[in-house]
Amino acid sequence: MQMNYFIQLIHSKGLGQLAYRGLAISRRYGVTPGRMMRAFDQFLGILEQYGCRATFPVTAVTLARHPAPFHRLQERGMELAIHGWTHVNLERYSLEQQREHISRAIDTFARYGISAVGFRSPYLRHNGAIREAAEVMGFRYMSNQPVLWDAVDLSAQPQERLQAYQRAIGFYKPWSSAKHPSLPLVRGEIIEIPVSLPDDEMLVERLKAGSAQIAEVWTRILYQTYARGELFALQLHPERAELCAPALSRVLSEARALSPPVWIACLYEVAEWWKQRRMVRVDVERRDQSRYDIVIHGPTQVSALVRSAHVMGKSETWGNGYQLVRAHHFSVSSDSRPFIGVSVRTSRSLVDFLQQQGYLVETSEREAEYSVYLDFPEFSEGEGKGLLEEIEAAQSPLVRINPWPGNVRSALAITGDIDALTLWDYGSRLVGR
Repeated sequence: MQMNYFIQLIHSKGLGQLAYRGLAISRRYGVTPGRMMRAFDQFLGILEQYGCRATFPVTAVTLARHPAPFHRLQERGMELAIHGWTHVNLERYSLEQQREHISRAIDTFARYGISAVGFRSPYLRHNGAIREAAEVMGFRYMSNQPVLWDAVDLSAQPQERLQAYQRAIGFYKPWSSAKHPSLPLVRGEIIEIPVSLPDDEMLVERLKAGSAQIAEVWTRILYQTYARGELFALQLHPERAELCAPALSRVLSEARALSPPVWIACLYEVAEWWKQRRMVRVDVERRDQSRYDIVIHGPTQVSALVRSAHVMGKSETWGNGYQLVRAHHFSVSSDSRPFIGVSVRTSRSLVDFLQQQGYLVETSEREAEYSVYLDFPEFSEGEGKGLLEEIEAAQSPLVRINPWPGNVRSALAITGDIDALTLWDYGSRLVGR
């Protein structure tokens, strides 16, 4: 176990980075939880200043050693999620081993009276069995899939730092934001919520970024997700709270200032909304040649987005050429059907993908009636972002469901994995404890 852990560290960090990391750990943790408690207070103080909550995935062994600090986190409104029993690479575990590992973590959380409905794998590593294991164990969401954003000027980085950064990318194997939307996905009974990279570890440990540089990178991601109407799941490990505090404050300040607003939510809230929104049903009735009556059946916070079509009723400017309609019963005027038409040959996975983005999809062979029409017998998720950009660039008449509640334009979730509160906790990882 000890040798496997060292191999894991060398693979993910490299020998030089491992030595640097060892020095940093000795500064961030103490022999008691006191140093980390001060970091928590600083972290939560910023969150509370902006009236928002965060999600902290926690290894169960750390909870068992120090239950009181985690009860205080929950009392202050923070969400705790399960981060495994110990901090090990579950990618190497079979389904049965994963179930045993996660079950032990669930039992520990229950024993200490901590509720948790979400799961994040240590190292963000997983294999095909993890979703089945999470479903069997009753989780409502996972947050394991990293998405890498083009937010760092790599041309300005020294070669050593660039190599360390690229090693992290090779280890995490993230999706590219250029190919995948950063939005939750329904996978069976589980909501998969992507987590954004670069995180604090990549910026601080790999690129040696200071507070101002971290703030610049994270605000770039914030504005990219805002422009795309997507989710920025920011990852900030609490042990780096002091260094990253100015960056976190800037991100939250700029997010609060945007209009239409950014929804700042914990992962549980994002998952619950995505599940509710998934149940929305829309009825469409054509009244005459160009008028369509639309009735939305769903939560009161569900809203519609209308582009390049006349809304007969109250609407407000939302962005990207769309008007936002809060009413659940309204009419639009359009010379073509303002929905996405697909052929009977079109891949079912593409239809599901489009519907999860909020598009209203109709299967029809009458291509000429539709403002957007697709005929894709095959589809892979890596093609998703490019297809969405084509649909949005067309600016043809379209009615869709807003991915987010009310008039929200995008979402921001603050997260921070916790696997140690003391030097002893961190050292215990070396023997898989």
